[in-house]
Amino acid sequence: MSPSARTTLSEALNDFRRAWPQLVVTALLARILAVVIITPAISLLVKLFLWRTASGVVTDEAILAFFLHPFGLAALIIVAAVTIAIRFAESGQLMVIGFGAAEDRRVSWLRALVYAYRRAPALMRIAGTALLKLLPIAAPFLAVVGGIYWLLVRTHDVNYYLAEKPPEFVAALVSAGILLAAVALIVTSKVAVWLLSVPMVLFENTGGRRALRASERASRDRRWKFTVWLVGWLLGIALVSVVVTTVSSWLGRLVVSLLGSSLTALVLGLGLVILLAWLANLAISVFASVLFALLVTRLYRFLAGPGELRPEISPPGSLGDRPPFRVPGKLLIASAVALLAIAVVSSLMVVDDPDWEDPTQIIAHRGGAWVAPENTVAAFERAISDGADWLELDVQENADGEVVVEHDRDFMRAAGVPLEVWQATNADLAKIDIGSAFAPEFSDQRVPTLREVLQLARGKAGVFIELKYYGRSSDLERKVVELVEETGMASDIVIMSLKYEGIQKMAALRPDWTYGLLNAVAIGDLTRLDVDFLALTAGATRLGMIRRTHRRGMKIYPWTINDPVQMWVMMSRGVDGIITDRVAMAKRVTELRAEVTPLGRFILWMAGELDLLRGAAPSSSEEDA
Repeated sequence: MSPSARTTLSEALNDFRRAWPQLVVTALLARILAVVIITPAISLLVKLFLWRTASGVVTDEAILAFFLHPFGLAALIIVAAVTIAIRFAESGQLMVIGFGAAEDRRVSWLRALVYAYRRAPALMRIAGTALLKLLPIAAPFLAVVGGIYWLLVRTHDVNYYLAEKPPEFVAALVSAGILLAAVALIVTSKVAVWLLSVPMVLFENTGGRRALRASERASRDRRWKFTVWLVGWLLGIALVSVVVTTVSSWLGRLVVSLLGSSLTALVLGLGLVILLAWLANLAISVFASVLFALLVTRLYRFLAGPGELRPEISPPGSLGDRPPFRVPGKLLIASAVALLAIAVVSSLMVVDDPDWEDPTQIIAHRGGAWVAPENTVAAFERAISDGADWLELDVQENADGEVVVEHDRDFMRAAGVPLEVWQATNADLAKIDIGSAFAPEFSDQRVPTLREVLQLARGKAGVFIELKYYGRSSDLERKVVELVEETGMASDIVIMSLKYEGIQKMAALRPDWTYGLLNAVAIGDLTRLDVDFLALTAGATRLGMIRRTHRRGMKIYPWTINDPVQMWVMMSRGVDGIITDRVAMAKRVTELRAEVTPLGRFILWMAGELDLLRGAAPSSSEEDA
């Protein structure tokens, strides 16, 4: 670290010491403001840009097409610019307080907020201009990455490449990684020389574009020093977060091992660890955001000039050498504490309700692919014997027009056979061994038809039928309807797909059936779609999403949930069912929950949410669908 960098850090820490009450309150209130006002406002802005789409929602692969359209690209830039400008304003509040501390001026959180948000238009111009400058830099790299994908990993189904990792996939992954690292470094170097643009807007009343140019001039000779500093800062914060998470997880496991024999002691111990972990993460988040703003402010004063607070919002000499004992915004802090207390009491009242039910259903993903080859008769039979409420399977048409059960578009992953499903005849399927790759004892397994599975499941389990579309389906919807009705399963099936258009076609044939959208990534509110349920990734199945779905009278099913802690978390959040490869494990979790008091369930839920028991991180990806 150079002497000037050490001096800058020392000065920033001194500013924090002298003005920490104002800085901490401002950082906390910025987070509250983001949750209560800013995030809903940005969501409304997104909805305005989606008005011209048929459903008001863009899902999965349609997202790329949406953003490649001029309207979608403009929407992306505007929404991103507004979001970044708000982040600039949040950091700007801290910079205003830090600037005041450097000049011995005591700036309150309210004055800092008003001062920063009055300059929001200029901050948005900074964000928009920066995005427009970065797009031409990133676009060629991203195009090359797309070309690598098209050339090297398009021959077979993507699941084959992910599972087997052949040489061409590794080459594509390494090449794409190098290119993305290069573009990330270039983008970071550009951002590094723009760091001073926000304080220039705040303290020189400079326009957005002029501020970017002025920041580049002031930082030009220090571009790579600033880049290294910025990368080091990001890595340092990430490292501290990892350390806190690791220590918290270690403490959680220690509590379980030491106090696991007593439920009361376990609940109290995990409750204490949860509180400590939450406080530690909050402290890191607040301190990191505050210190970064103070460092940028000091760098600005060192490199670009003194600037001034215009209008003057606090007199010189009003700060003092020591922070005041009287924390600003006491009423707001007291209100926040009161709300927290109300939330805790309400939660305890809920978890102590003796009638609290746990109605989660268990859905065997591709028949329960943990113990048998996926989408085989052996898997479906095992799932039924393990007590699955539903069997989930994938259907598509083969060359003879038969509706068969297969997930991938070819058989490379299942059997090492490059034949695509739509080109395979019934005779071909009779020869393809899709079980030996899982274990030798399953060598007799062949691709089943939908009719076989429906007949197997009748009277034993319901069936989730996922419609697969690889661009070669002639009449899949009608054929599925006929098979379901011929086998007498109409009241024991639900239909879902990644393609909303396919669901609509199916619903036109049988409007009284149950339909759901399977989704990995979406823009817009999925609960506005005309479906009965949503099957979402674990990462998307948040509490807010679950509540919105239930308010609309819809059900929600996360996939693919294979870790017992994650199962517990999802059940505690109130999902209607979990899609899992491990049916027996899921049934054991439901049995264990029946043995634990509601308060114990709640504590274990919170421990899982904070990853204190490990395994609660989202595990599903689009390829699981």
